[in-house]
Amino acid sequence: MSNTQVVWTFGAKNPNARIANLKEREVTTDYDERFKNRLMLYSQTGALTITQLRASDSGVYMYQSIGANIISRQFYLTVYSPLHSLSISVNQCLINRSCSSLTLECFVENSRDLTLSWYRGRDILKKTSSPDLSTKLSLALEIDSKDGGGYSCVAENPVEEKVVRLHAKDTCQDRETSSWCKAEIMVRLVFLAVFGLALIVLVVDYIRLRRCSRLGS
Repeated sequence: MSNTQVVWTFGAKNPNARIANLKEREVTTDYDERFKNRLMLYSQTGALTITQLRASDSGVYMYQSIGANIISRQFYLTVYSPLHSLSISVNQCLINRSCSSLTLECFVENSRDLTLSWYRGRDILKKTSSPDLSTKLSLALEIDSKDGGGYSCVAENPVEEKVVRLHAKDTCQDRETSSWCKAEIMVRLVFLAVFGLALIVLVVDYIRLRRCSRLGS
């Protein structure tokens, strides 16, 4: 390739920025700060290697071999960030329904082409996505605590998938180990105790008033 010049260009949509050049066996790869110290251009073949890939490296790359003839080829590259860990939180346990309904919410850091979904078994129940990569992605799901486990939250993009599962012990079905159900039972007991005490006070006041009215007559 001694008499051939090789030029590599790049752009998010149009490859109009030069990033590497090979001419008379001299390699230059310092055109663009975004690729500083991450490009390797092989003088024997004109092949380009990008190290330490980043999501911002996604776009269109063009190879041009300029000699007796001009040969051009375009390459489309999409780089996906590693998926972050998922988390599930219990938002509420409806006391007036005997803790029969739980609202769950699944969270994950958003990234390119990410979809967040709720499944029960293999059946998809809900899903969401957002082009705003600066915020967390979340998806809420209301379930009946008697359903127990079988629910899972899945984050996926075209190259990776992460799953977190909801177990029976995480629902109100297991009243011995479920902290929010224990809290509900405690609230109910306190409410009944206060109600009972108020009822006793009313009965005592009623009896006292009856006695006073009799003595007065």
